[in-house]
Amino acid sequence: MDRDYAVGVQSVVFQDYSLAGLLEALGETGIRHLELWDHHLSADDDEKTITDATAAIEDAGIDVCGYGVVDLDDVGQARPHVAFADRLGADYVTVNYPPDRDDVTEELIDLAEEFGVDVGIHNYSSVHHDDLSQVFSSIADVRGVLDRYDHPRLGVCVDTGHFLVEDVAPDDVIRNLGDRINAVHLKDTSAAEVEDLPGAGQLDLPYLLALLDEHADVDAPLVIEYELPEDRVIEALETAEKNVRRAIAADGE
Repeated sequence: MDRDYAVGVQSVVFQDYSLAGLLEALGETGIRHLELWDHHLSADDDEKTITDATAAIEDAGIDVCGYGVVDLDDVGQARPHVAFADRLGADYVTVNYPPDRDDVTEELIDLAEEFGVDVGIHNYSSVHHDDLSQVFSSIADVRGVLDRYDHPRLGVCVDTGHFLVEDVAPDDVIRNLGDRINAVHLKDTSAAEVEDLPGAGQLDLPYLLALLDEHADVDAPLVIEYELPEDRVIEALETAEKNVRRAIAADGE
């Protein structure tokens, strides 16, 4: 049976906005799920800032489904982020770290168990990273860690745009990683923009959802993500939301 996916957005979409501005903008959409980026709120903020911000999020009727992407390069760094995700009521935290750092993986699993928060390894590409050995950029990078650590709270957050930039097809990604996908960032790449809104370029949204239905069991909202100029953010989000909801409706027919 096809899943009735919820739709969310990554707050990096609003990188030039304050949290208040972000919440106001979301009020003009049908999106009520947010993966929160630490630029808008983090564990390093003072207690009043966190208390006021979480109250504003609740008053706006927004559910924080996830937190991240958290960049790690050594053990001892993850705890405040996972604990903060738990405080926000997030179901998962998305992370980026060198694929060969099994000690970081083990720490993340321990924290996931302690706080009851899933961990989604986030893939990247040459768009943001010159040294791809320090990030998960291929199916093999992700699959290797998941095979070494078969834990129910350790999975992958599939960023479709970064895989497309690296010429990795969604078909291959979902067939190979489907059993461990616990979050999805819907990002596209097009002739106009290296990072574009979902449905504007190569990404076939209905086909992607059909693949998820067949190979994965994703409970988290499908999270819209892109990094476009500030003057295009709202218009792009309106278009992206329509594209994603249209694909969900078609998937359910």
